[in-house]
Amino acid sequence: MEKKTFEERYSDENFTDNTQIPKYEQCKNCMFRRMEINGVSVDDYRRTSCSIYSFPEMKPLGILDGSIQCEYYEKEK
Repeated sequence: MEKKTFEERYSDENFTDNTQIPKYEQCKNCMFRRMEINGVSVDDYRRTSCSIYSFPEMKPLGILDGSIQCEYYEKEK
Protein backbone atom coordinates (compact mmCIF):
# COMPACT_ATOMS: atom_id res chain seq x y z
CA MET A 1 0.00 0.00 0.00
CA GLU A 2 1.44 3.33 -1.07
CA LYS A 3 1.51 6.06 1.57
CA LYS A 4 -0.37 9.24 0.65
CA THR A 5 1.40 12.57 0.66
CA PHE A 6 0.37 15.34 3.04
CA GLU A 7 -1.41 17.14 0.21
CA GLU A 8 -3.32 13.99 -0.73
CA ARG A 9 -4.36 13.24 2.86
CA TYR A 10 -5.69 16.75 3.48
CA SER A 11 -6.77 17.87 0.01
CA ASP A 12 -10.40 18.36 1.07
CA GLU A 13 -9.58 20.23 4.32
CA ASN A 14 -9.74 23.98 4.84
CA PHE A 15 -6.89 25.19 6.99
CA THR A 16 -6.84 28.34 9.07
CA ASP A 17 -3.93 30.72 8.83
CA ASN A 18 -3.32 31.03 12.57
CA THR A 19 -0.90 33.89 12.01
CA GLN A 20 -3.89 36.04 10.99
CA ILE A 21 -5.91 35.41 14.16
CA PRO A 22 -5.62 38.34 16.60
CA LYS A 23 -3.99 37.30 19.86
CA TYR A 24 -3.99 39.04 23.24
CA GLU A 25 -5.60 42.17 21.78
CA GLN A 26 -6.58 43.46 25.23
CA CYS A 27 -2.88 43.42 26.19
CA LYS A 28 -1.86 45.92 23.46
CA ASN A 29 -1.98 48.95 25.71
CA CYS A 30 -1.73 47.27 29.13
CA MET A 31 0.88 48.69 31.46
CA PHE A 32 1.96 45.13 32.41
CA ARG A 33 2.67 43.86 28.87
CA ARG A 34 6.44 44.29 29.21
CA MET A 35 8.56 41.57 30.74
CA GLU A 36 12.21 40.85 31.33
CA ILE A 37 13.95 37.93 29.60
CA ASN A 38 17.59 37.30 30.46
CA GLY A 39 17.98 40.87 31.67
CA VAL A 40 16.45 42.37 28.52
CA SER A 41 13.13 44.24 28.61
CA VAL A 42 10.74 42.83 25.99
CA ASP A 43 7.66 44.80 24.92
CA ASP A 44 5.51 42.35 22.97
CA TYR A 45 1.89 42.02 24.06
CA ARG A 46 1.45 38.85 21.94
CA ARG A 47 3.55 36.74 24.31
CA THR A 48 1.99 34.23 26.70
CA SER A 49 3.78 35.86 29.65
CA CYS A 50 3.95 39.42 30.97
CA SER A 51 4.91 41.29 34.15
CA ILE A 52 1.95 39.74 35.98
CA TYR A 53 2.18 36.25 34.49
CA SER A 54 5.94 35.74 34.64
CA PHE A 55 7.48 32.81 32.78
CA PRO A 56 6.93 29.88 33.19
CA GLU A 57 3.43 30.97 34.24
CA MET A 58 1.15 31.81 31.32
CA LYS A 59 -1.75 34.18 30.75
CA PRO A 60 -5.09 32.32 30.93
CA LEU A 61 -6.13 30.97 27.52
CA GLY A 62 -9.30 33.09 27.52
CA ILE A 63 -7.12 36.20 27.34
CA LEU A 64 -5.59 34.82 24.13
CA ASP A 65 -8.88 34.90 22.24
CA GLY A 66 -10.59 37.65 24.24
CA SER A 67 -13.26 35.36 25.72
CA ILE A 68 -12.32 36.59 29.21
CA GLN A 69 -11.10 39.95 30.44
CA CYS A 70 -7.79 39.98 32.32
CA GLU A 71 -8.43 40.85 35.95
CA TYR A 72 -5.07 42.71 36.12
CA TYR A 73 -5.49 44.83 33.00
CA GLU A 74 -4.62 48.49 33.47
CA LYS A 75 -4.42 50.84 30.52
CA GLU A 76 -0.99 52.38 30.11
CA LYS A 77 -0.97 56.09 30.87
